Amino acid sequence: MNDALINHVALLLPSVKKAADHLRTFDFKIGAAAPWEGEGTLEIYVGDPHAQRGTLLLMEPMKEGAYTRALNKRGPGLHHIAIDVLNLESYIDDLSGSGWFLHPKSLQTIRATNTAWLARPGVPALIEVQKRDGPNNIPYFIQELRIPYLSEQDLRMFHALGLRQVQGNPTGELTFIIGGREIRFAALL
Repeated sequence: MNDALINHVALLLPSVKKAADHLRTFDFKIGAAAPWEGEGTLEIYVGDPHAQRGTLLLMEPMKEGAYTRALNKRGPGLHHIAIDVLNLESYIDDLSGSGWFLHPKSLQTIRATNTAWLARPGVPALIEVQKRDGPNNIPYFIQELRIPYLSEQDLRMFHALGLRQVQGNPTGELTFIIGGREIRFAALL
């Protein structure tokens, strides 16, 4: 899966403004808070989506719906990793046997928006796979994503997606390496 590039990493939080305030202390580019009525979220991008890949998306539920249920059920944390691919159909076909399952929501989103969703019970994130128009070799904002307690099998599944930036973190903390600095998820709460 050489053609998969991280578009963004989405975090579900009780307060995006609090998280953004903490990230401002690192002099990261912080976008404006934007409500997404259709999703029922308030969202802030961290990083420059025009000059960097792998930005950070902060998401806060604003009304009852899927994101509120996810926050209530699992608490704050990693929600999804969005990746861009050149050919959505062949990318999904190549994942056969990797351990990822096509989320039922994908039956609608593939047709409507050229987006598929992948899931795996026990893996703490969804994967949003989007068809992109062409290669994009701009640098990454998030250089590494360390997910707590990933088994070797889980790690192989992320690597099957082409996501070498995803690593396990035996310390039990969700962390990011951004600009050579380790950012702890817990500091965003």
